Amino acid sequence: MSIIFLLLLFALAAAIYVLLDRREKRRAAAGEARLSALRLVFGSAAALLMLFAGGCSLLFLANQDGAYVTWQTVAVLGLPPLAVGALVWWLAMRRKPG
Repeated sequence: MSIIFLLLLFALAAAIYVLLDRREKRRAAAGEARLSALRLVFGSAAALLMLFAGGCSLLFLANQDGAYVTWQTVAVLGLPPLAVGALVWWLAMRRKPG
């Protein structure tokens, strides 16, 4: 079961990478600067991190019972990975002016 999950996770990461690479090829065809493959790998990993951290936080928030799961615990446990993913995404996808 865990092998299937890992394969699906890898396939999702590969799909995100292909979409980002397609966008970069369009930019290169238009004469604009392209991002490196390493930045695209970090960008796809950050997108997965944000997807799972945000999705799990929303699931926990929707099923809060008030005794153990409150919005404060979801914020403490769910927002730091989401913020780290957003920071990595921003650093990987930003372009230097000029």
